[in-house]
Amino acid sequence: MLVDIYTDRNKHIGVEDKKAAHERGLWHRTFSCLVVSPSTQTVLLQKKQPGRYVFDRPDHADFTVGGHYEAGESIADGVREIREELGLDVDYKELQPLGIRQTAVALAPKWIEREFQYWHLLALPLGLEEIPLDDAEVSGLVQIGLDDAIALAAGDRSEAPARYLIRSGDGREYRDATLTREDLVPGYLDEDSDRLYLRLFIAAHRYLQGERDRLFW
Repeated sequence: MLVDIYTDRNKHIGVEDKKAAHERGLWHRTFSCLVVSPSTQTVLLQKKQPGRYVFDRPDHADFTVGGHYEAGESIADGVREIREELGLDVDYKELQPLGIRQTAVALAPKWIEREFQYWHLLALPLGLEEIPLDDAEVSGLVQIGLDDAIALAAGDRSEAPARYLIRSGDGREYRDATLTREDLVPGYLDEDSDRLYLRLFIAAHRYLQGERDRLFW
């Protein structure tokens, strides 16, 4: 897969293979989206299949959708990731853009992320049973109350009730369980960083409350 390469000021300078871009720490763009439900006041998190990375990645609950822009794609073309990971056709105008998060982190000796992450919210009036979840890379989804998600991210709670969709072979399983702070990506909780989970969950809460002028970073 080829990705567009940028300067640290987000100016396009070329094209490179995605793997090489990470090995060399080249700036590129990614699409990210958090799905929220207005009717149930919940958010969806994604669980990845193991063994999809060149480094050890624990089975954390990550944001709903995320992936790389392919070379030549526009920002709006990022909805391709929603179709690929959730199996849903969504028009970009249905999304609420939140802004750009510029981040640089070395996850492994040969895996350096230097990304311009284009973040979005998507209000989705569907239950877990109605999401196709087509991509083999996704092992399941976790549905959690927005207030509980904020409390977990803030460190006010260590666990919260959650509903899981788990892929099992060609079938699907649903179960009620708990989601703990340890289930979340540690780097997104880091108080010395930007506390990404907390910021996104608060943005989702404001969005559902109609506070559209207070979403942007």
